[in-house]
Amino acid sequence: MESLNIPGAALDGVRIDFPSRLALAALPYLWDDERNHQICFINTGRWPKAKNRDEYGSMIASADIVLPRDRDLSKKARTQGNQVTHTWPVPFIHQMLLDALYESMEAENIEPEEKKPYAYKPQKVLTLLLSAIERRNGSIFLLGGSPLTLIRAEKNIRATYPEITIVGSMHGLYRQQEEPALIQAIQKGAPNLILAGDPIPTGECWIPRHMGTTRSGIFFYYGPILRWFAGR
Repeated sequence: MESLNIPGAALDGVRIDFPSRLALAALPYLWDDERNHQICFINTGRWPKAKNRDEYGSMIASADIVLPRDRDLSKKARTQGNQVTHTWPVPFIHQMLLDALYESMEAENIEPEEKKPYAYKPQKVLTLLLSAIERRNGSIFLLGGSPLTLIRAEKNIRATYPEITIVGSMHGLYRQQEEPALIQAIQKGAPNLILAGDPIPTGECWIPRHMGTTRSGIFFYYGPILRWFAGR
């Protein structure tokens, strides 16, 4: 497998992607390129804002993967949008591994591409990413939540994914003067994934404001995700 195609649709000037489970599980390998990448989720309620070219709309436009969170938006994009395809090259060092992964998922009768309107749940997408990162003994950085929520989330992630290294964490209630140290910690840790949730300053837009100051990694934001990991 030298490349992986991810189908999508362009609707009202906004691209929405429809990756298979295989493609989602492959992202930590496809993006092993010393660059920053962002995954965004969008729903019908946020769609009007995504069409603007303000900070939020610009973030959606520049994201590497944009996933629909509800079936109505997914169906609209598939039936009314123009079909587009993202082609991601597979780094040579990962080609054999992804070939094996593809074959195993085919054996389980998992279709390589979804053919029906499909809503992507952030928790399920993140589970695929974390499982892939654990297989390569990768690392993550946690950002957001209250101090207590962050402690509980970190404990549960360590228990669930023991082969993943948590290279650092910062609760979302940090003071402005602490931000340079936070960015430095992410830079030094060079995590494969930066997992962010509420509360953080400026919410999801924190990512495009700061991702250029870090060396590499996948940026993944979902507001309740740290509370979910904390069991709340």
